[in-house]
Amino acid sequence: MNNTQRELRCADLVQDKFNEIEKTYNEVDDLYDYVNSTALSWGYVEAETFEGQDKGYYRLQLSWGGPSDEFRIYTIEDSLDIDYIEYHYMDWFDGASVPVLENTASFDVCYMFLEGEV
Repeated sequence: MNNTQRELRCADLVQDKFNEIEKTYNEVDDLYDYVNSTALSWGYVEAETFEGQDKGYYRLQLSWGGPSDEFRIYTIEDSLDIDYIEYHYMDWFDGASVPVLENTASFDVCYMFLEGEV
């Protein structure tokens, strides 16, 4: 499979993957406990950790490998106020993202984890 086919694959799948997460989050009884027990990691990724990454972000990593997925929470400089959040779905040498809107369970999850940084 060439890189163009892989790009189309993640771009085609990212919204469906995000929708699956939202469905799960909306069905669980205790959202925070569920995510706290299923997420792989939470941490800050410094700017320029990866090639072409000019801004740091908080990462809630949901899975790892090929494929992997995560939320990236970008904050307003020198604060913990959310600027925007993206859901990323990645496979080998490919990746795609969708914005996470405020009125979603995923936004609430990211906000809860970010509150823990205070």
